[in-house]
Amino acid sequence: MLVDGDLTTQFLYEALSRGKREWELTFDAVPDLIFITDTQHTITRANRAMADRLGLRPSQIPGRKCYELFHEIGDVPGTCPFLKLLEEGEAANVEMEEQHLGGFFEISVSPLYNEFGEITACVHVARDVTERKKAEEYRLALEQQLQQTQRLESLGVLSGGIAHDFNNILTIILGHCAMARTAQPEEVQKHLEQIEQAGNRAADLCRQMLNYAGKSPLLQTEIDLDVQVREVVSMLQPGFKKKVSLRYQLEPGVPLIKGDQGQVQQIIMNLVVNAVEAIGDRKGTVAISLARHTVPPGQAGHDVFGNAIAPGSYVCLEVSDDGCGMSEETRQRIFEPFFSTKFTGRGLGMSATMGIIRSHNGALQLSSVLGEGSRFRIFFPTTPAACPRVEAELAPEPPRHSQQRLEGTVLLVDDEPELRLVGTVLLNGLGLSVITACNGREALEIYHERSGEIDLVLMDLTMPEMDGVEAYQELRTKTASLPILFCSGYGKKEVSPFIDRDPHAAFLAKPYNSEQMRNMLRKLKEAAAGSGTDQADYPV
Repeated sequence: MLVDGDLTTQFLYEALSRGKREWELTFDAVPDLIFITDTQHTITRANRAMADRLGLRPSQIPGRKCYELFHEIGDVPGTCPFLKLLEEGEAANVEMEEQHLGGFFEISVSPLYNEFGEITACVHVARDVTERKKAEEYRLALEQQLQQTQRLESLGVLSGGIAHDFNNILTIILGHCAMARTAQPEEVQKHLEQIEQAGNRAADLCRQMLNYAGKSPLLQTEIDLDVQVREVVSMLQPGFKKKVSLRYQLEPGVPLIKGDQGQVQQIIMNLVVNAVEAIGDRKGTVAISLARHTVPPGQAGHDVFGNAIAPGSYVCLEVSDDGCGMSEETRQRIFEPFFSTKFTGRGLGMSATMGIIRSHNGALQLSSVLGEGSRFRIFFPTTPAACPRVEAELAPEPPRHSQQRLEGTVLLVDDEPELRLVGTVLLNGLGLSVITACNGREALEIYHERSGEIDLVLMDLTMPEMDGVEAYQELRTKTASLPILFCSGYGKKEVSPFIDRDPHAAFLAKPYNSEQMRNMLRKLKEAAAGSGTDQADYPV
């Protein structure tokens, strides 16, 4: 006969046994791989899923090291969350590939403590995330494929748009050439003027494409954005519909910025024109604001592409409207070349604007709601060396040397015979004698033979056999002060690492006119004369 105490003991024993069986059934029923280790990484217990994945019986696992059995390596991996738990008192989930187990696992650890609060063991839970990983990789592959398709589509639109615009320009040029052949002598000048205008249009289109690529050469000056905004909008306003009102909020005394004035004007023009056209025939308002803005360290915002805006001081130009706004698809495509929401829209538009902003180390933010309007914010970095506005206004203009004839001999290096011919005529017109070479190697040979005659080198960048950069580097081993002027239809970026540190080298973008060439050559000759070094003293 059992007394009350015996009944209580038996009841507790049965309850503990039942709880143990339920725990073991649950432990073995969980599909995740679960194993318990001591502080020496020795497995003391593992569930059936763990044993099945390893191809063992549960009784064969205890006593084995977890890094030997699970990771199949000879030591604890550096990414082991249990190691981090023991060393730093905390652990994070980690994702690891276990090739011998055929998949990726997300591993988490939970410590077990004794009555003194010391870690005595740890429960590892390894969840197989291989299928999720494959799904993510598949999704990324599809996204990359879509992006590639969109890039190819954009390239097709870009090339088609460029071909369209250039064909129009070439039609004008060829048409006036044909008319000039049969025109009276007094009418030829008019045809030449039309050809020159068409050539300038082609040059502008090339500059737009370089802006889109972020490779346009910058003519750096100090720019007062307040003045530029007022001048550009004042010029555009007569063409705006009377229903559109303009609202200014220009903070006084904003710092000057460094940049290309023409390109900055293009940004203002594009943003304001787009804002006015977004309003259409309705009544609406275009708001233009200008203010200082500081991005503190550690609190950087992000641009329209999700890139962090670098900490520092900026001048923020904001153009907003209450027009039609943009859909999500339009916001994603607005910076594609030749993309337009207008039926007859053509041109590089916002893609060129983005390229200009990048070339000025700026950033752009965009917010828009369909039917409610859009807001563009442009961040132009300020420079500590920027002069106060009053000083900039009072700065004396440099003396003009437009009619000054130059003297000396130029080595003209270009692989295009027509450009060598045109360049020779232009340089002769400035008063210079010309020696020509068709590539960098020939230029070096000529300089070796006639260095005493050559006062300056005018060189293209892209040429066969030896390009301009290679020839420049070879010439600099022979003379440090020979003036070298690079001329190219590409941007300055390729030669900046060399010529930015070289007072006797410079860059002039094609196409150029005789006045630009005269000023650049004069500056280089003055720099060479001021250095007091004669290049003939250097060994050749």
